[in-house]
Amino acid sequence: MKEKYSKISPTAIFCARMRAKQNVPFAKEIVNLIDTKFKEYIEDLPDYGDTLNSKSDIIPFIEGRYYSLNESLSKVKNALIVEMASGLCPRSMEFLGKKDVFYVETELEGLINLKEKVLKEIIKKNGLNDKNLIFMSINPLEKEEMNKIGELYREKKKKQLIVIHEGLLMYFDKREKEIFRDNMKYLFEKYDKKGLWLTSDFSRIKKDNEVKGKENIRDKISKVTKRKFNYFKSEGETKEFLKKENFKSEIISNENVVKRLIIEKSLSSNKDDILESSKGYRVWKISLF
Repeated sequence: MKEKYSKISPTAIFCARMRAKQNVPFAKEIVNLIDTKFKEYIEDLPDYGDTLNSKSDIIPFIEGRYYSLNESLSKVKNALIVEMASGLCPRSMEFLGKKDVFYVETELEGLINLKEKVLKEIIKKNGLNDKNLIFMSINPLEKEEMNKIGELYREKKKKQLIVIHEGLLMYFDKREKEIFRDNMKYLFEKYDKKGLWLTSDFSRIKKDNEVKGKENIRDKISKVTKRKFNYFKSEGETKEFLKKENFKSEIISNENVVKRLIIEKSLSSNKDDILESSKGYRVWKISLF
């Protein structure tokens, strides 16, 4: 099964390149190392040209969802944070040295091994403290692998288990989404009934009459990954999907986060479009009833 899902992994370098263009912390260092030292370890995606150069698209898609999820974690204390399918995302670097938090990077085996090599190089070069950073090979669609997370949570004796992911669920079909949800329920019920699930992946809703540009990014990625993008039809359908397995949910506004980005980048001309687009990347806060 790991081989089946490894086809999704090339999207990791695509997202890393987009983050580097937007100056997300440590993103440029990651891309530079991939291009100069580890290029043979990852399958790159084709050059997509100017597909995502529209500020009303790229700000919410790359920075909006990244910083929105960071914002939801900003006050976390005494926790084990697990990032599912973390790809080449640099988020863990912002938690280095935090005494009351352990941060767990998870991915399929090949990609997590590469991620560890890349981040360790950056950590060493910058003299950073990474004692609270852990790398783990996980396939989130395998129920028994949830125990690896649960046992680590018990070992570290933290007050709360927090699972996050960004840009994962759209690659799963309906049945795979159900498996993932059920595995999350299993993890929380067995190890931490007060655990928290945070993700922006439920905010993107399927649009029946979506206008596709000349270089539609999702069509191109689908050809490489051999997987169709799959979104829920409405917010209500999403909430029912979660409620079916005893999950309650609320949506956290990211308006202040995106407004800050608009001010920082002096993007007043298409402010309304950016704010509207950013709603598709709001964080859902999910927990057991």
